[in-house]
Amino acid sequence: MTDQIDNLIPENNNTEYLARIRSHYHLLSDSEKKIADYILKNRDEIVDISIHPLAKKTGTSAATVIRFCQALGFKGYTEFKFYIERELLSPVGEIEKINKDDSIKVIKQKLFNFNKEVIDDTLMILDDDQTEKAVDAISKAETIHFYGEGGSGSIAFSAAHAFLQIGLPCNFFNDAFLQVSSASQLKKGDVAIGITHSGRTINTIDAIKVAKERGATTICITGYVNSPITEYSDIILYTSSKTTNFLSDLPAARISELCIISTLQLGIITRNYEKLAGNIKKSKEAFELKRIPLKS
Repeated sequence: MTDQIDNLIPENNNTEYLARIRSHYHLLSDSEKKIADYILKNRDEIVDISIHPLAKKTGTSAATVIRFCQALGFKGYTEFKFYIERELLSPVGEIEKINKDDSIKVIKQKLFNFNKEVIDDTLMILDDDQTEKAVDAISKAETIHFYGEGGSGSIAFSAAHAFLQIGLPCNFFNDAFLQVSSASQLKKGDVAIGITHSGRTINTIDAIKVAKERGATTICITGYVNSPITEYSDIILYTSSKTTNFLSDLPAARISELCIISTLQLGIITRNYEKLAGNIKKSKEAFELKRIPLKS
């Protein structure tokens, strides 16, 4: 083992800012997208371009360039250039290197800080209008199917459980054949929710595609803009795209997905409280049946 566990952060640190541009692209204004497009096409030149020439090349203004950088989590263009020039991770979603001699206390602090930053990143990325549409569609759904595999599959299972607690008609599927089979039975008025951080999980994509073909409203929770699953999704809910090579299913990705599920659940409850209050009470009473009574 080397003095530092280098695999804990991406091998190509200087491409991290490009990933951030792609993950935030849908949140940018038209003028900011011009800057993003230019940087993505001319990534080797950006280090040598100051703010005013960049504004001129993109047909924007210096103020727009600054707003673009702030949308990515930087204070301004100077800080944006600083991280690019030094091939560092951006301040949002950064994880410090873990040293082999780090104490549990230090490891805990580094990892918890990273997880908090990823949650903040997801808070900034998650679109309010798309979330409102998801809450509305789920609230009205006759049937709700959750699809996911691996780490995202555990979140899909937790989501189905959370929605079942408030009396919503939902099921969870992670078997490849059951996913497409169940999706084929959906219809207009039903909702299919696919969870895949990469957006490239074939079985989950197939299920969402079939559900859409059957007329169901399709929702995806993913970490990457324009990933394959978004092509078949009516509503797209983005999480932070931050992961590491050290853990492909980084717990932070699961935490981000859980935050979105919790947001949806609470949104549904607040908009349908009178209707759901009885269901919530029944669930609490049922849980008490499976618990050992507290001693007086």
